[in-house]
Amino acid sequence: MKINTQLPMKKLMKPLGLLFCMAAIVSCSKKDQPLPVDVTPINPLSDFTITADPSDALTYMFTSLAKNDIKLAWRFGDDSLSTDSNPTHTYQTTGNYQVSLETTSKTGNTSNKYTNLLLDPNKILQATAVKTEVLYQLQFGITINAKIKSAAWTFNAVDPVTAVVKTTTSTSLTPLVSFAYGSFNNFSLTVTTDKGSVVTISKSVTTDGIATDVTQTNVGYSVTYDNTDNTNENAAKLIDNNTQTKFGYYSAFPGDENIQLTFPAPIAVKLYAIENGNDSESTRDPKEWYIEGSNDGGTTWSQVDHQLLTIGFADYLTSIGQYDTRYYRYFYYPIANPKAYSMYRWRIVSTFAGAFQIMEFKLFE
Repeated sequence: MKINTQLPMKKLMKPLGLLFCMAAIVSCSKKDQPLPVDVTPINPLSDFTITADPSDALTYMFTSLAKNDIKLAWRFGDDSLSTDSNPTHTYQTTGNYQVSLETTSKTGNTSNKYTNLLLDPNKILQATAVKTEVLYQLQFGITINAKIKSAAWTFNAVDPVTAVVKTTTSTSLTPLVSFAYGSFNNFSLTVTTDKGSVVTISKSVTTDGIATDVTQTNVGYSVTYDNTDNTNENAAKLIDNNTQTKFGYYSAFPGDENIQLTFPAPIAVKLYAIENGNDSESTRDPKEWYIEGSNDGGTTWSQVDHQLLTIGFADYLTSIGQYDTRYYRYFYYPIANPKAYSMYRWRIVSTFAGAFQIMEFKLFE
């Protein structure tokens, strides 16, 4: 029997045709796929303005000036976030806040702008103290650009002889408080607004009114004789606002020691303060000095105050039973007739035993 090894042509062509069609389909599908297109990035621009609310000192309006944006993210520096275009935000307390705006474009590109917003409590809230017809009595008041919900005062009246502190409080908007003549006292004021914001300030006060330390606002400082042997106790320590550092000069001054401060504009100093040293009893305390002022660059000087002590600071405190706290103490001297000067100097004529040391010297207006 003969076996036929040739397949019929029709049977052979069927699979070949099928393969051809499949190849054609694949080829066609490849041609139909779109080629990748490079997307041009759209770069946004972040920009904005900040406007204070005229009726509330802790509320601000933020206006976006962004370009090419589809999404905004505001951060106000106090853990709060907004996606509004032009949000309004009320801060709950004072401080230095970093405000940022992140802008996103439709291609996902981002841009950021940052700016600092300082809410200074002493610029937002002011306390006033006016003399009344009662001797050594002051009436306090509050100035703030906001609606006041509540006020809390704490007054620390310091006895000028014993330094004993008597603390009183008040919730009045206009409390009346009396102080001892020659005393240097302090108070704090906390105001809560109707929006829940809280602002606190602390001030010093005498029987003449509120006293503000202006020492650090000086634009020039010099002394006639400095401690060049020890920079840790040189004249710069006298006004560094650090009660633990001191200016020491451990021999007699060759002449009058002039400690001079220059201010950008004339200031009427109402009182000054001297913090005594940390050892040596009163031997290094100043004994006689003048406070003088000048408005002609130091060519001529006018007397503002003069003191001649019969007992030093530490010895005086010991004499009234305060031996254990006789050091690191402030002594305050009111100016009888304050006048405005652009330059002040503390002219030390003598000390109790030649050498000199003082921790801090301060001027108040």
